[in-house]
Amino acid sequence: MSFKLLGVGSPLVDYSLTVSDEFLEHHVPGGKGCTRNITDSEKEAILRDAGKVFCRTPGGSAANTIRIFAALGGHAALFGKSGDDDDGEFFRDALKKCGADTTAVIPDGNFSTGYCLSLITPDAERTMLSNLGASVQVEIGDLEYIDIRSFDFILMEGYLSGEKWFDRLIGDARRNGCRIALDLNNYELVAKYRDRFLKTLDSGIDLLFANSQEISQLFPDKKMTEIIALLRKRIPVTVLKLGRDGALIITGKEVISIDAEKNIEVKDTTGAGDFFAAGFLYGLSKNAPMEICGRAGTLCAAAIISELGTSLTEEKANKLKNIIQKEVTQ
Repeated sequence: MSFKLLGVGSPLVDYSLTVSDEFLEHHVPGGKGCTRNITDSEKEAILRDAGKVFCRTPGGSAANTIRIFAALGGHAALFGKSGDDDDGEFFRDALKKCGADTTAVIPDGNFSTGYCLSLITPDAERTMLSNLGASVQVEIGDLEYIDIRSFDFILMEGYLSGEKWFDRLIGDARRNGCRIALDLNNYELVAKYRDRFLKTLDSGIDLLFANSQEISQLFPDKKMTEIIALLRKRIPVTVLKLGRDGALIITGKEVISIDAEKNIEVKDTTGAGDFFAAGFLYGLSKNAPMEICGRAGTLCAAAIISELGTSLTEEKANKLKNIIQKEVTQ
């Protein structure tokens, strides 16, 4: 039986730019590593003042995961809303090139395609300045673009947890036997809407993706050992991403430590967590053991952090595909 994954998220275009710490401090005072909203004029001012050529790549957390999942050979689609503009066409073409279904990426002529300006400092840390544009114009009626019965797994962006249709889609997925994954995405968002996220988790999430900052904001009064014990009771599978320290896969039965890839020249950490999720979900789609799913995740993350932006060359994508397909079928 064919496994099909639906990503639910914001179709964005990433503009990646390397800057100095001094430049960042001047344009985003005290905000290194943060996520902030900006206007089009602020974006243009930053690009003008930097005086450098930027790298444009398709972005958005769920979209990144869907692209690489499809590039690995998986069946995947994305649901979201883009502008009916050049960035929107660029975004949809990138997904199609990887083999993803874009039928439910809805073009909206009244808004521009959302974007994220990623400012990357010499330590490879990224500061993300966003304008969500058309991506936040999704309405409950747009769910008609999705036949949830045709999907085995749905990956929800935590960024969208406050949208009116978010719980409705989770409910539709659960009623139709579709498993649900949630990526917390952003520690500031988790801190602000902690109760909302806890409610979503307790509603029946099958798989949770989070990093150490996000999970600590979800359970702010707990030590990590206590958090892990809570997760083992509340969620079937949690993937706790630890950056250079690899990851932990937490289930009711065990906690599995996954080592990060070694000797990687880190150029840009943008999309690392999204690519990890893609590898992990691809392993799940092949019924691979948890250790192998984690291994696939680290391979995908390692591939993207050695690049600027969130796209792999065709040669590198094919090499990664061959390695991971061999890993998950052993």
